Amino acid sequence: MVEIKCPECGFKKSIPLEKIPHLAKWVKCPVCRNRFEYRKSEEEDKVERTNIMPWENRLQLGLWSSIKQTIKSVLFAPKNSFSTMRSSGGLRDPLAFGLLIGSIGSMLAFFWEFIIAASAFLEHIRGVFPPYSSSPIIFLSLIFLSPLFVTIDLFISSFIIHLLLLVVGVGKNRFETTFRVIAYSQATKVWSFIPFFGSPIGWIWKGIVQIIGLKEAHNVTYTKIIFAFSIPLVFLLLFALGLFYFAIHLLGL
Repeated sequence: MVEIKCPECGFKKSIPLEKIPHLAKWVKCPVCRNRFEYRKSEEEDKVERTNIMPWENRLQLGLWSSIKQTIKSVLFAPKNSFSTMRSSGGLRDPLAFGLLIGSIGSMLAFFWEFIIAASAFLEHIRGVFPPYSSSPIIFLSLIFLSPLFVTIDLFISSFIIHLLLLVVGVGKNRFETTFRVIAYSQATKVWSFIPFFGSPIGWIWKGIVQIIGLKEAHNVTYTKIIFAFSIPLVFLLLFALGLFYFAIHLLGL
């Protein structure tokens, strides 16, 4: 807890450190409306730095180092990364990371798909990809639109997952917490550097990271997280069974 005191009227309030936005510089008193500078103590600053992703400390670590450390921690130490991750601080930093790594990963996936689909040496696996994969125009369009696709995917998937968590009663933290986990899980897109097999590996790895991250960030059990993830699968199964029953009834079988 951090105690903030207004120098004008003396109003005091204790606020959890994780509720204070990262890089916050000014505070507005709710009583006298006075605006005064907020300065973190050395201990508060140290605690804050240990509770943020390296990416959010890139001004001190350097851009490349912060990216490398964040990817490494999310890929190989997700439990530790998300258990100490700030649950607040704004969407800008996680969105920037997710957009950067997610876009690069998507571009690489499209690139390998295009190379394999257009290569005469790989005819035996060309049929795995859709016919348009070898079209240069479509390939360039997908590359250009990758950041847009990633941004839309981040927000829609975060919204759906957070809604599912609320349905099973475990989304106690805000939408921002869920969004942070989903955005930083884009670190798994680095597997797209591996031709052909990289994207499937990254997709599976991302699912595992998200389950671990949501469990740690929302401080709930794996059972409830997995149950939340299984809800869409149950609905799809019921829908498929319904179609099957309707087809049988229609054909009079």
